Amino acid sequence: MGVFEDMSSFHNPMSSHAGIIERVRSLLAASEYPTAIAMLREQLEKTPRDPQVLRMLGYSLMLFDQSSEAVRHLEFADKLNPGDPDTLCDLAMLYRRLDRLGDAHKALDQILRVSPGNGRAVALKARVLQSRGQSEKAMGIVEQALEVSSRDPAIVMIYGTLARELKRQGPAIDLIRATLEDSSIERVRRSELLFSLGHLLDSVGEYDDAFAAFDTANKMTDPGKAVDFDMHLGRWSKDAVEGLAVQPIDGSRCVLVVGMPRSGTTLTEQVIGAHPQAGGVGESPIMNEIFGSKGPEDLSDEILASGGKRYLASLKSAYPDPKILRVIDKMPENYLFLGPITRMLPGASIVHCTRDARDTCLSIYFQRFGPGLRYANDLAICAEQYLGYLKTMEHWGEVIDAPIFESRYEELTADPEPRVRAMLDHIGLEFNKACLEHHKSKSSVHTASAGQVRQPLYKTSRQRWKNYEKHLGPMLEVLGDVE
Repeated sequence: MGVFEDMSSFHNPMSSHAGIIERVRSLLAASEYPTAIAMLREQLEKTPRDPQVLRMLGYSLMLFDQSSEAVRHLEFADKLNPGDPDTLCDLAMLYRRLDRLGDAHKALDQILRVSPGNGRAVALKARVLQSRGQSEKAMGIVEQALEVSSRDPAIVMIYGTLARELKRQGPAIDLIRATLEDSSIERVRRSELLFSLGHLLDSVGEYDDAFAAFDTANKMTDPGKAVDFDMHLGRWSKDAVEGLAVQPIDGSRCVLVVGMPRSGTTLTEQVIGAHPQAGGVGESPIMNEIFGSKGPEDLSDEILASGGKRYLASLKSAYPDPKILRVIDKMPENYLFLGPITRMLPGASIVHCTRDARDTCLSIYFQRFGPGLRYANDLAICAEQYLGYLKTMEHWGEVIDAPIFESRYEELTADPEPRVRAMLDHIGLEFNKACLEHHKSKSSVHTASAGQVRQPLYKTSRQRWKNYEKHLGPMLEVLGDVE
């Protein structure tokens, strides 16, 4: 579930097939990724060594969490057209998501040696540093770049992100507002700047202006729809789940942290991952790649067996040390697949992160997510998605035998130790005090929570929705009595 990145650099179609490239570029700008991917695959069959097609396909697949294929296409594009800054930036984005931070730095440094003012490369370099808790160093790079390119939207936006984390909001608010006065800024960059401005204003208590910024940014993208949960759950009855053979695989190393986005999944991964016998792989795309839109009729024993082995192999690749007894996958939307997952990986632990529905939906609305979370752009549709998610978790509670541990965000932040002890007990680990000091961990964080999880457990995000209550009518009406 990665935060949305721009595709503004797709602006120079090759003359040999300019019409197709231009059409794909329009589809990407409109977030019509499945159609764009299909067209790019077709074009790649005709021109398998076209670096632009390879790059566009790799980028699109990355946004849909198809990481392994995305790496292959982007690295081939770089081989065919070495040194291209746009391809190198795409690779750096992907390497960051895969926690290959050394490779990300290498790609970005290659650009910055030649073009130190490249705004996208500067912003990505800062994000990679922030991922490892090096925000002060990141800010130094950004401030230096601002001296050269004071109104580059990419640099201004990451400056705002870092300024909020480092409590230097005033200058950043002024700079973003001044930058937004430039009417030539393209739509994608304007949206990014508005989200950054909204977060800054929220952090200093200017809630009405903050909401106006978030609302304007969200309305720049057409909203999607909530998942058809009735259809999904209709396919996954108790009989359908039990009709799948339990695979002879030991899934006890797997810890699946699920829930809605912005419900505390990143925090939970960091808390558990601070344990000396645990580690995290972030948001693995593999479950979605295995199950996706499949129903029980599509899942043979062979598919489940190969899927389970593939998943365990990915954990072993990330953590070959057998002393790491538990590996956390915090892909929130894995809640959709809990039925077949329990048959494929018996013994896997499930931690369900919950949070006040109003705070969750508001926090989702305040983030600029990718095409997989189009419901995030509309508060009412986001609330519909939330209700469907609740219905799904209630369904699995009745259908699957595997125990599900509920980690309530408000309880975890209010009284951490007993909740952390109970969570560790659920996944089969002894209590370790390091889990109460997760913010001191040197592990990487690549989601929108990168700044927050570097802090001790805090309560300031509780009941946040009350600051915006007068703006939330459509969301509150859909949620009704759900809290």
